Amino acid sequence: MTQQQREALFDLITLAPYADSHLTLREEELSESAFIAEGWESEHPKSLFLDQSLARAREAAETDEAMSIYVKRLAAHFQDEAIQHEAYGVVHGIISRDGINSQESKFLKMLQSAFPKVV
Repeated sequence: MTQQQREALFDLITLAPYADSHLTLREEELSESAFIAEGWESEHPKSLFLDQSLARAREAAETDEAMSIYVKRLAAHFQDEAIQHEAYGVVHGIISRDGINSQESKFLKMLQSAFPKVV
């Protein structure tokens, strides 16, 4: 995964809890694990990126339309089937750990439609 794809994935992970406006402790732990597992290869500090990612997520979560546009923009970084499956799997895995409510299901459908190669 390229650094640009990692950043897009981290932005999706940061956005996911805004789908239902609830971040469980388990989701937070899994998000942190994903950040560690994927690595970081940028001259910019990861902590600064995460602060900016939270700001982008809050802004995108203001309306369904804004969230959809943001998800599509982030998903555009994942062109091939394998990387789309990987990114979707990471986000789905984090969201589904505490069960999937209707808002999270809606978010996952939005994400899946942004990844045309994920069935």
